[in-house]
Amino acid sequence: MGRQLSTPTAILLGSAMIAAAVYLGLRHGPAAVAPDARAVDGAEAIQAGPAASAPPVQRAGATAPGVSRDEIARQAARALDAHRPALVERCYRPAASAPPAQPEPRAVRYVFNITFDAQGRQIARGIIEDRETARPEVTACLVGALPPVEIAPPGANVRVDVPFSLP
Repeated sequence: MGRQLSTPTAILLGSAMIAAAVYLGLRHGPAAVAPDARAVDGAEAIQAGPAASAPPVQRAGATAPGVSRDEIARQAARALDAHRPALVERCYRPAASAPPAQPEPRAVRYVFNITFDAQGRQIARGIIEDRETARPEVTACLVGALPPVEIAPPGANVRVDVPFSLP
């Protein structure tokens, strides 16, 4: 009759084998290959084989020649400002006048992190709420009520931080 392993011993041995496989797989996997310097700085993608005809990939922080990040941020701020009156009516006023009425803080401040694609369409958006002026009900409404914003095509994916406040 053969000797059997106990359950804890079998679990320990199995875990050790999985850990070794993961370690060796990560150690010798594709991530160990040094990236092409052009891809790291966002100038262009690594091109080889059939992908050689694909357009260059630019990182989110890159801008097209001649388009400043400040100008893109100004355009985004104007696009957000166009929605301000509707957001004040839909989100800020109901929260400020809801019983019990809380007139303070008078203004709520945010910073929007917006990423635009090369055509100027919003592809990602985050919101940072100023803790000192926080009104969670206004923030929740703002997130749902603000439609995607657009700017003039920058020619590359670009992420900008845009201050915004209500009312």
